[in-house]
Order: sequence, then structure tokens, then C-alpha cells
Amino acid sequence: MFSTAQIEVNFKLKLLSLNAFEVELMDKFDFDSWAMLARTAPDDFEQRRRAVIESQISSSDNVRRLRGLQCRIDMERIRARTPLKSCLRLSTLMWDAFVDLNNSLNTFVGKGCETTSASSHSARSAKIIHLATKYKPHK
Repeated sequence: MFSTAQIEVNFKLKLLSLNAFEVELMDKFDFDSWAMLARTAPDDFEQRRRAVIESQISSSDNVRRLRGLQCRIDMERIRARTPLKSCLRLSTLMWDAFVDLNNSLNTFVGKGCETTSASSHSARSAKIIHLATKYKPHK
């Protein structure tokens, strides 16, 4: 486990390694302004969102990998059809990547573990809560 002091030091080192654009983006990002733009001018919001993403990708050392990842994210958003489904799909993608990383780490340190995806794991271990309704469920 890391101590609070170690986490603070790591965070400060990360801040020092940020390029000027990333620092400017962190300083100037205003969630409320972006949310209002999304509500009032969705086309402008989308154009600006894409511009920020593109500038981040093009300034990276892993341009090809990040473009592939962004393409996958965009395709999942299109396939989802609703914002909530999109959020759930992207959350599953992130958890799958996390589980893969955890499995790789455990294999690397020699502990070995069962490899599962987040989507299949959550489906197996989900607890079903029955809610009271005035309608009887179909059988």
C-alpha cells in the first residue's frame, strides 16, 4: 500500500511532467460551460470536443494506439443509440481493460489468477433485486 505522502509526491511529479497544453486545459476546463454548450449548441460542442481530443492525440507519443482507441470509443457511442447505453458500454470497456491489466500484473508477479472480463464477471455475480410493481411480470 502507498502512504498518503507517497501518493502526493507521485501526483506532484505527474503535474510536473504535464506539457503546457495539458496544464492550460486543466486550468481552463469549466464543466458548466461545456455542459451548457452541449445543451444549447450540440454541433458546436461536438466540434470542440473532437478538436480537444485530436489535439491530445496528436501531441502524444502513442498516436496510432490512441487513434485506434478513439475509433473504438466512437463506434461504441454510435452503436449505443442512447447516452446511458453509451456510458455503460464505455464503462465496460474501461473495466475490461482494468481487469486485463490486473491479470497481466498478477501473472507478472507470479501470483497467477483466473482471467475474466468485467462484463462476464459482473453478469455472473450480479445480485437481482426484485422491485415491487403494480404489474405482474410475464412468465
